[in-house]
Amino acid sequence: MTMRFALMALPAMLLFASPILADDEAPPKTYVDLLACRAIEDGAARLACFDKSSSDLEKAREAKEVVLLDRADVRKTRRSLFGFSLPDLPFFDGDDSAEEEELKEIHTTFATVRDLGLGKWQFTIPDGGTWQSTEALTLIPREGQAITIKKGIAGGYMLKIGNGPLRRVKRVN
Repeated sequence: MTMRFALMALPAMLLFASPILADDEAPPKTYVDLLACRAIEDGAARLACFDKSSSDLEKAREAKEVVLLDRADVRKTRRSLFGFSLPDLPFFDGDDSAEEEELKEIHTTFATVRDLGLGKWQFTIPDGGTWQSTEALTLIPREGQAITIKKGIAGGYMLKIGNGPLRRVKRVN
């Protein structure tokens, strides 16, 4: 349910998240107004400007007209959306530093597992998201067991249970 809400909220985030869009995008007026206060030389007038502009920015945030994300929020969202095919989103691109590299794999555990028959399984992970094996697993998955899910060649995903072999999986929600 949470993931479904996150995906439904994504278009709204794109519309209202101007402060975190690419450099060529214009930031929202409330943010520009706040920055403009720095140019005021008179201390009392500058303080009044900051008070009004910061209040306006907070009201816009509360009304969800502006969304603020820090790096930790972006990392957490990237991890929770791992396995989905999403369009290029400016605030998920990161930069060229090693810290902001594209997420290519996650190390996690099985939160729940369900036998689908014929050696195929459906499972959830603690970060959220439901996955299914698209080929028979050679190891029987158990809740709490350590796993790695990594991007495969040509856009697929591979599951590794412990030291077992890689098997194809897909994200289903």
